[in-house]
Amino acid sequence: MKYKILCGLVSSLLGMSSVNAMTALDDQALSEVDGQALLNLTKEAGTNNIEFFKLGMNAELSLNANIKSLQLGCGGDKGAGACDIDISELSFGCITGAKGVCITQETAIAGQPKGVDYDNSIENQKALKDFVLTNPFYQFAIQNGGQASTRQVVGIRVGADKAEGPMSIGSMNSFSGFLTGKTNLNIAAETNIAVTCDGNKSNCSSSDASKFSNNFTIDKLIGADENYYKANGFLGVKDDEILNLGIVTVRYKDLTIDTKSASSQANVAATGSRIKQVKIANLGLGTTVDGVVEGLKVNQICATPLVGNGCDAITGPDMANLLMPVLKTGIQNYMKEETLKGLGLVIPEKGALETAANYGKRLTALLNQYQLPYNLSNVHQLDVNSDKFGIALTALKEGIKFPGYEEAVPQGWSMYLQDAFTLNINETLTTLMSNIVQNGNAAAGNITMLAPAYRNCFGNLKFC
Repeated sequence: MKYKILCGLVSSLLGMSSVNAMTALDDQALSEVDGQALLNLTKEAGTNNIEFFKLGMNAELSLNANIKSLQLGCGGDKGAGACDIDISELSFGCITGAKGVCITQETAIAGQPKGVDYDNSIENQKALKDFVLTNPFYQFAIQNGGQASTRQVVGIRVGADKAEGPMSIGSMNSFSGFLTGKTNLNIAAETNIAVTCDGNKSNCSSSDASKFSNNFTIDKLIGADENYYKANGFLGVKDDEILNLGIVTVRYKDLTIDTKSASSQANVAATGSRIKQVKIANLGLGTTVDGVVEGLKVNQICATPLVGNGCDAITGPDMANLLMPVLKTGIQNYMKEETLKGLGLVIPEKGALETAANYGKRLTALLNQYQLPYNLSNVHQLDVNSDKFGIALTALKEGIKFPGYEEAVPQGWSMYLQDAFTLNINETLTTLMSNIVQNGNAAAGNITMLAPAYRNCFGNLKFC
């Protein structure tokens, strides 16, 4: 039977009319024909006598993949016990929910953001969203290409003309290469916030404790008793004197304030080998403090009277707010000094004849120049949209700057993630000041937590 079918096929091919047979084309006819190869090879010159040969594929590659542990370039002359790239639970792609966005995995960590869509129920798991590589390629870096005796491959890169889609990370333990992103700092408005610390906490000294650590009532000889209410939050700065009128003294622990919202934007950049932190430049911490204080309003005040205890009967919130324009420069400078101390920076000395305004400008400049560290282990969600995305292996000690790259990638394994993520810091002023001044989280690279990784498994599995 197989022999008969084969004979039939051969007979049919031999019996085809000349209309369907291959025909020769002259130059004119050939010029009118369009065609494109699946694979193409291009050459580009670089520096240091390096030429780049790119073997590309004219195709779109959609990925949905999970890698339990990606470790590249471990040990070697850079030191044992570490890798050039070490990422746990790396996912390309995600599961989207009813909102059409990637579902964020559940978190049991107090204070960690939940993400845009954190409904992990099976009913909400609607579809897959892929990580798409448009025109993926291999690119070879060849040194001394014109000399057969010394020609050598010194690097190779795997990339694409464009990479777009969700990429999530359980933990980035070590990173090599070039990584950039943006930071949005948004400080939410708050009411009835104590400037100093909560007297109910063990790390708050009695000398710094806010008078508004609890509700209390002042008995008045004339008129109704005055009720005061516990603060809604505590900035946690050290107590100091704000104003001394002789008959009454006002200190930071004597008042609560209302704050306005504030925002700023900055860049995130990191380059190097086996790094664990990025630096947030141009965050403008000094300018942000100035802006927050400009919008301050006294909510409650309990100034100490010249004689006796309780609260001064003269200095109420209305009087304090009338004095605020005079007090603002001193408050701004004090807050900036506390911020500098919390970040481990040296507070400059104030000149004997220097005005408070000029001193404040110097404090602002110091804080604005500060590059806030941020631990890469806190980064979990990346929404990649880049024409530079790639992974490279480089043999040269000085690294290799591949075509289109802003920076050379270091020797060994590296990853290039330009404009790869946005770091959104959405916090209240009390949380930010606590992380900067009280617990040192900001200086340690943990000024805020980010949402967990995207879900990329249907069902109940966290990672598959």
